[in-house]
Amino acid sequence: MKRELFYRQFYEQAGIAEEDVNAEERTPVTLAMIPSDVSSVLDVGCGDGTLLRSVDWAILKVGVDISYTALSLVKAGHRVLASSESLPFRESEFDLVMSTEVLEHLPPAVFEASCSELQRVAKRYVLISVPFHEDLAKKQARCPRCGHTYHIHMHLRSFDLSNLESIFPSYRLRKYRFSGPLESIFPSWLLKIRRQYGRRWEWDRISLCPQCGYRNTQPPQRSVISVTSSLAASLIGKRHPKWVSALYEKK
Repeated sequence: MKRELFYRQFYEQAGIAEEDVNAEERTPVTLAMIPSDVSSVLDVGCGDGTLLRSVDWAILKVGVDISYTALSLVKAGHRVLASSESLPFRESEFDLVMSTEVLEHLPPAVFEASCSELQRVAKRYVLISVPFHEDLAKKQARCPRCGHTYHIHMHLRSFDLSNLESIFPSYRLRKYRFSGPLESIFPSWLLKIRRQYGRRWEWDRISLCPQCGYRNTQPPQRSVISVTSSLAASLIGKRHPKWVSALYEKK
């Protein structure tokens, strides 16, 4: 399935466009990191506008997304249909540019271009929110139609403090805050047992196979092995907060 067609199909789903309930945990943390001297904000990958609705009314707000469905739900500020890798704005046009739960989805070339664009249009600050130390291997699904394996949320990279410090060369990491529940990382040997003997792969109701476009509507059956492996991971696996919000300031 062609990448462009797949991403268009995936991100036009209503379930993707609308923020999940977990946003209630990370949104206040992210908003609290917006500096008091900011008078204009660009939200890249704004989704349904959850963050924009909560930004101070006195601040100029613009939301950008590639999804028509998402933008139709935005009720605060201005809306622009555009890709993060090619933002239709002038250099240093916004005091702060934010992008939450977006960067982890981007293929390598798009990721590099998007990071450059966020820096280009930001005048003073860049604010991002991403999953922290995510166990990408654990969150893999297997398509029952074609056998392809893929991340249930289409995440392509994991972030930790070391790579967070280096993704915006023109900016310094000013501060960061964690949010969300603690998540366990499965040891590789335990994950192998879970998959091979427990036959347990991850599942999500809105996931699409990027290879053939199939949506698996049936959640996998639990087994003694899959339940036991989850319990074991919670006891012996390393645990990390689910999300990190990071504020950068221009050097």
